[in-house]
Amino acid sequence: MRRSVHPTILEFVDLKIVCQFLSGKIDIEKVQASITGGNQLSTEQVKSLESLQEKIRDQISKADANDSLKLLLDFSRFRQQLKYFRFAHRAFNRISLLTTADDIKLSKSAGTLYLMPTSAEIEEDDAKIVHHTILKADVRGSTTVTDELQAKGLSPASYFSTQFFNPINKILETYGANKVFIEGDAIILSFLEYEHAPQQWFSVARSCGYAKDMLKITGSNNRYSTQMGLPLLELGVGICYSKEAPRFLYDGDHPIMISEAIGLADRMSGCSWNLRAAIQKSLFNVDVLQIAEGDTKKGEKGQHFLRYNVNGINIDDLAFKKLKTEIPLKSLRMKLNSKEYLFHVGQYPDMNGRKKDLVIREGKVGLWKENEIHDNPNSDEPYYEVVVNRKVLPHVLEAVNKKQEEVHS
Repeated sequence: MRRSVHPTILEFVDLKIVCQFLSGKIDIEKVQASITGGNQLSTEQVKSLESLQEKIRDQISKADANDSLKLLLDFSRFRQQLKYFRFAHRAFNRISLLTTADDIKLSKSAGTLYLMPTSAEIEEDDAKIVHHTILKADVRGSTTVTDELQAKGLSPASYFSTQFFNPINKILETYGANKVFIEGDAIILSFLEYEHAPQQWFSVARSCGYAKDMLKITGSNNRYSTQMGLPLLELGVGICYSKEAPRFLYDGDHPIMISEAIGLADRMSGCSWNLRAAIQKSLFNVDVLQIAEGDTKKGEKGQHFLRYNVNGINIDDLAFKKLKTEIPLKSLRMKLNSKEYLFHVGQYPDMNGRKKDLVIREGKVGLWKENEIHDNPNSDEPYYEVVVNRKVLPHVLEAVNKKQEEVHS
């Protein structure tokens, strides 16, 4: 109708009013009444509208099934295209075109950037992270050591740098570790796995190896502290695996990693003061107890377990499952001090390709009830500890080798 009605008429009358007249819903008087400003349609303009109305009525009277079908098809196409338009509108509203370098860097790190390069700009992306492992080391006693060093007129910064931080920084590349956070009593490292390098997917094994070396460094530091009459450092290490890529925020040029595994590793590295008093020193350094129903500590800060972790390495269930895909593990049960233990033994390559032994102890979660440790016969839930005891490791490795020789013979 916009093309059929004379433009001078549409200067005064809304197209909707014109269509109502042409379809016979209103008469010409109502058309004239709709015009504001004291204007009226001329006689010629009224005649042109009436002529067009008569032409439309004539077309309708002669219309057949083909005309009705054509109208239905046109209307259906219009509705279809309208839906496509609305769908495209919603889709494009979710797209933001980035032009600044900082915005592009942040979006790429967050995994929300879609590049549309020209053929000359296409490059193979070898840096896409697909999985990662987090290591959290809870360093205890640093405040006491700092106070005593200052009391002796010594520099705490120099002491920690030479005896702890410098040695653990030197082994970062050996295990492919990346600093997330290192400060005072908190050390968080990430071990990343990249999409196009599946031959290097040993993040859990290498994080276990790094944790073992970290505890060796702490042991050496403690022996030095004993000679100097200084308090000892204590570590608790938690290792958690995530089958997703971490997210990143940026503080200027400094990336800040966001990962659920960080919070989980923090809990794995902790040590309950109640268990410190209840557990005597033994061959191993990790124990996990489920808090009994009705206990006052049940659910406090979301916790359902108490952990004992004194110079130990506790890995979560998902990390152990991932470890079994990284390296072949041989399992064996053996008695130590009249008690039977279950071990899983394997070898992994560090970043230089050097093979290293790894021994995991599988323990059974106990029960904490009425401030005492109890066996938990109703649960078969396991926990996993990386064995670091220098007296236990040779016995386990020897037993595995002997068992393997017996199989081959």
